[in-house]
Amino acid sequence: MKEKKNFKIKLVPYVLKALRETSGYSIEDVAKKLKTSKEKIEAVERDGAAFTLIQIKKLADIYKRPLAAFFSDYIPELPKLVDYRINRKKRLTTQVYLAERRAQYLSEEIKELSKKRSKIPSFSEKLKADELAKEFKKYLHIKLMKSQNPKATLEHYKKVLDETLAIIIIEYPLKAEDVRAFSILSDISVIVLNEDDKPPIKLFSLFHEVCHLLKKNAGICSSDLEQEKEDIEFYCNNFSAEFLVPSADLKIEVQKFGQINEKSINPLSEIYGVSKQVIMLRLLEFGYIERKKYEAFKKNRGKEIKQKRFGRRNWDKVFLNRIGNLPLQEIRYAYNKQLITFYEASSILGLKTKYAEKLITT
Repeated sequence: MKEKKNFKIKLVPYVLKALRETSGYSIEDVAKKLKTSKEKIEAVERDGAAFTLIQIKKLADIYKRPLAAFFSDYIPELPKLVDYRINRKKRLTTQVYLAERRAQYLSEEIKELSKKRSKIPSFSEKLKADELAKEFKKYLHIKLMKSQNPKATLEHYKKVLDETLAIIIIEYPLKAEDVRAFSILSDISVIVLNEDDKPPIKLFSLFHEVCHLLKKNAGICSSDLEQEKEDIEFYCNNFSAEFLVPSADLKIEVQKFGQINEKSINPLSEIYGVSKQVIMLRLLEFGYIERKKYEAFKKNRGKEIKQKRFGRRNWDKVFLNRIGNLPLQEIRYAYNKQLITFYEASSILGLKTKYAEKLITT
């Protein structure tokens, strides 16, 4: 047995390089994890120098890939996403790469299984961001949702977008401070939200990415709220802000308070389900507060992005968010019609048996 494990296996250099790069690892990263030299990894990827079976299995675990992928002669090239982050030189986390592969895989599987296609509407390119937000709201045939529960608001809009546009909306642990979300424009389009963000942040990111899909320029976003005015990110931020906090409605709410002060910021944030910074920027934009007050808020504000977790996580809900409503419904349908086996269903959704049984067979 020991001899078999140490048996050297030559693999296709291109395949090994592609598997590493699409997993977000550098040559130095892999060398460190395999406890070998950088030169060894370079040699394997350049001319096919051999790896042991133990090393290949470890790589499969590191890259989160099936072992069979390492023995393939070809790896499909993933569409490259445009990087809209401010600091594009900073490496993306391996979790972002994993989420991207997961999203692409789900999109292709649901496309083949359901024969559905996303219905992304087209609007005039001349529309300003706030005008596009208003037109899109008319297209959805919905009214502004006001709730004291940001989670409920997020789930409501996810359901509306899922059913109307036939897009996959999932949440994934991106483990990146500079990536709030990303979107993929495809036959079955996908929006991926950062699982670790608080609901108000996810909600804003959701419509930021919707705007990218409408503008046909999907990509990876940090959703920084203060971008250059010529930037597409600035446009998508304005779209999201107008959709969630319409200027006309905000004016009515402000009048109810009479005077804008610290006590009115929290209620406004809760009414619309967005972060305090979004509210402050809207108030600044329409002249309800001065720039000095906004800058003081920015300086003193605490962490608004990451949500703290207390106690045990509801893993049923976590996995439901990771697979998305559209994929789950299509997989359930296919399974109940005996078009796919339970094993195939759970494999597509990436679920362990106990969670697959709860979500697929109910």
